[in-house]
Amino acid sequence: MKTKPITAPAHRLCTGLMLLPLLSSSWAQTKLADQPVFSSVSVPGNLALALSVEFPTAISVAHKGGTYNSANTYLGYFDPNKCYIYKYADDEKSRHFSPASLATNRTCSGQWSGNYMNWATMQTIDPFRWALTGGYRSTDTEKETILEKAWATRQGGAASNFPQRAISTATVVSKATPLDWTALNTFVWGAGNVMRFSSTGTVSNNGTAYNPANAAALNPATVYEVSVRVKVCDPALGVENMEKNCTKFPAGNYKPTGLIQRYADLIRYSAFGYLNDENLKRDGAVLRAQQKFVGPSQPVPGSLPTANPTPEWNAN
Repeated sequence: MKTKPITAPAHRLCTGLMLLPLLSSSWAQTKLADQPVFSSVSVPGNLALALSVEFPTAISVAHKGGTYNSANTYLGYFDPNKCYIYKYADDEKSRHFSPASLATNRTCSGQWSGNYMNWATMQTIDPFRWALTGGYRSTDTEKETILEKAWATRQGGAASNFPQRAISTATVVSKATPLDWTALNTFVWGAGNVMRFSSTGTVSNNGTAYNPANAAALNPATVYEVSVRVKVCDPALGVENMEKNCTKFPAGNYKPTGLIQRYADLIRYSAFGYLNDENLKRDGAVLRAQQKFVGPSQPVPGSLPTANPTPEWNAN
């Protein structure tokens, strides 16, 4: 049986349509309260982070798509608008990339493109750490900060989590790397903190440490590897050309910061994480960090801020 739809009178529909713009405007201008209803002063907020950084979040490829394009901007620990040189050292822990020049539309000449390195190496947890805290610091002194990519384990599989990445043609390779090859393949899955690369070799195999001093003798069939660490907030190219998340601290030093540092004077943080338990039927989580202020100072409602006795970083 066919029924007749219920309709509202035309004048009611018109009235409702006329009111919609007014309602939308008032909603857009409404500000959420940042203090208790009966309080005359603002009070700090509390934020509990329920972190989901289990497999495969930590090890999966951050930038989807198997084709690199310098017209796109790929975010990560490297500055997409800078070119880098690789600094080799006998001690693996000291090997890193250092900014050397500004890129032209995210392309370089004779150097490593930061844009390309983000596309080739960043795992999903890296942009997460970058946005939240400024990145994972392997070196953190007053004058120097070096970030290191997430550790790539052998969980899952390369094909599904972080496939081999490839670029081809001499023009594309030369604008992304210092190499004069016609093709470049890279691999990070299961390789810890390194990126393996070769032109014709099997990049899933262990590699030879890459030393730029021996660049003239590079063999396209050999698998090489670089430690994926990068120096950031370096004033060598001018303070105005630093990464956008570099913040100047009272002592005059610049450090990479994220949302946690940005709101440290307004919010107390705590963090929950998964319980490391093989029982798949277990519910709940573990309190990894209890609620606290994390910056060098802490707010006092109705008064001036005071020094934080348990800061996560100092004011320098």
